[in-house]
Amino acid sequence: MQHKTDFLLRVGNRWRAARTHYRDQLIKELSAMFDQFHDLGLADPHFSQRLATGGDSEHQQRLAEMLLAKHLLDHGFTLASTHTGPDFKATKDDISVWIELVTPEPRGIAPNWLSIGDDNGVSSYPHTEIALRYTSALKEKHEKLTGSARNQGGYLGKGIVGSSDPYVIAINQHLLQNCFRTLNGISQIPTACEVLYSVGAQQFHMDRATGRIVDADHSHRPSLHKEGLDGKVAFIPADNFLNATYRPVSAVMALDLQEEALITTDPGTPKKEHLAAVIHNLHALNPVPPRFLPAQEHWVAKMSENALELLKVHGIPA
Repeated sequence: MQHKTDFLLRVGNRWRAARTHYRDQLIKELSAMFDQFHDLGLADPHFSQRLATGGDSEHQQRLAEMLLAKHLLDHGFTLASTHTGPDFKATKDDISVWIELVTPEPRGIAPNWLSIGDDNGVSSYPHTEIALRYTSALKEKHEKLTGSARNQGGYLGKGIVGSSDPYVIAINQHLLQNCFRTLNGISQIPTACEVLYSVGAQQFHMDRATGRIVDADHSHRPSLHKEGLDGKVAFIPADNFLNATYRPVSAVMALDLQEEALITTDPGTPKKEHLAAVIHNLHALNPVPPRFLPAQEHWVAKMSENALELLKVHGIPA
């Protein structure tokens, strides 16, 4: 298949400066992954062409679909796709979850941040810009589920996703990063937590008499400020899981899917791995069990009379 050949040549060219045995290993793994993805019927009619010859973002978005599929398959899930609905229906232990993946393009993120390599350049982390890409991705995939003026009915209204089916939005932030890989935002917990539960920066409470820190928590940030081309500032909601319209969304799976994770490194060299964190919706109509999806971290919320607490549950190696 010509598209497969073109895809592998494209990746090989991207890895031309790497050690030969790493590059050869990656090409072999990607070849098998390509075949598996197509054999399972997960590729839509345009998938191979866009993977092989599409623009860089389009190529990376299709690659991310294959990487996520392999990640789920490696952890014991079976996958199906309808091509008119979410990317995958993932099933394990008699539980099925619809997963809709999005890999946001780095719009609004400074090019100098994206071009920083392992050994050059200094730049501040674009916390707000990355958070805004998350909110945009969330809005898009939420509307795909529930419908909008442009997408009347959505997956729910069309009967593709059932009213009792769990639905997970997977956000792969790989294109928003440089060599510094993390899912965390200004809060030092995943950016996804920030835009779902109004989490802001860490703050410390001091005793004025002694000057000692007596407590620490996070500030409340229910919205993000976004300046338009006309100079006007818009307030973008950052409290989506506290919004009743998001109840059909069971969870958000934050990801950094990396092709390097397919390589078995030399002794003494740390192996790359996909980064994954699942943030569960406190008010979900159809919750996903904690630790069901493969991720290093799972975040669950507890609401008290005057506070919301986010708890991290350690998951399984991703």
